[in-house]
Amino acid sequence: MQRLLKQHSGELPKSHHEPRPPRGGVLTGGMLLTLTVEQRVLLHLWDTPLGDNPWEGRPELTQAGVSEAVGIARKHLPRTLKKLREKAHILEETRHVAGAKQRCRVYGLSNEGRRAASELVEDLHMRKVKFEGEEVEVKSLHNHTTALLDLLRNIDSSGTYQLQIQSEPDQTSSIDGRDLPLEHRLAIYDSIVRTAWADGIVTKDEQAILDDMSMYLGLEPHQTEPLEKQARDDAVKPDAENSSLYKQMLEVAWQDGEVDSNEQAMLDSLANMLGLDSAREVQLDWVCDRLDDRLKAYCSAMEAAWEDGKVSEDEENMLENMRNSLAISEQEHQTILGVVRAKLN
Repeated sequence: MQRLLKQHSGELPKSHHEPRPPRGGVLTGGMLLTLTVEQRVLLHLWDTPLGDNPWEGRPELTQAGVSEAVGIARKHLPRTLKKLREKAHILEETRHVAGAKQRCRVYGLSNEGRRAASELVEDLHMRKVKFEGEEVEVKSLHNHTTALLDLLRNIDSSGTYQLQIQSEPDQTSSIDGRDLPLEHRLAIYDSIVRTAWADGIVTKDEQAILDDMSMYLGLEPHQTEPLEKQARDDAVKPDAENSSLYKQMLEVAWQDGEVDSNEQAMLDSLANMLGLDSAREVQLDWVCDRLDDRLKAYCSAMEAAWEDGKVSEDEENMLENMRNSLAISEQEHQTILGVVRAKLN
């Protein structure tokens, strides 16, 4: 899972510390090491046009896509994009990207940026590398089906172009998330969503990761939203957490020793909004916990009297005697009466 989320652990060595080879010189030390991050971004955008449709954007042109293509961590990319904007080399637009719930920022080359990228491509095309025992120009190896950055990655540290660099036996082959079966993609996204919602809150950074992952997995909003809703509902636990807020409002309502019809309507509305099905039980338990011994005794007697749904004359006389002997005020009587009737209902 971490491998899917992780872009790259760090930035490639800074190319400005490496001497640039002369035009037409043999490349050594690896082609990518001769390019700055800005140059790599220009090459990626040169190979990946923004497109004429102002509503649709490609995942490769989001910050996540660009950082993946040029080989740096996403957190380092905004600084590079800012420099390119200051040079008027790139355009920034917001477009719909498949898999994202909201419009995403995507990037493309401006006219000035395309001129700068074209000059860079021309320079790179003239450089020479070793291929099958001969020195050839990069241009002869480059075709329109292969991105220039991908071609450069196949040039090793000796300046030799390999048609296909073999992976080490213990290395994991790179796969596109969209190639996975749908049930696997949904399971991966569900696991990540539940991790993000574990503390009951999703931060902006976590939401950005979720958006990137949904794009990587090729999932549309109608596929991800049910998973997010379920994870959110499971994390909130309304009967545990929302009852705390309900009790705070209940305490305010009971300050005068009883809850009138307007206050009860307010409490019922709050319980419905919080999805608190056990609101009335919470209310009764809260009140009973705050009764002293004499009120609890009176409450038990009243419950017994009201058990059949009505109070006889003898039961009423018994309750009146208890009120007198226990010094229960009329307000306290009304409070207990409200609790008992609520329990019966």
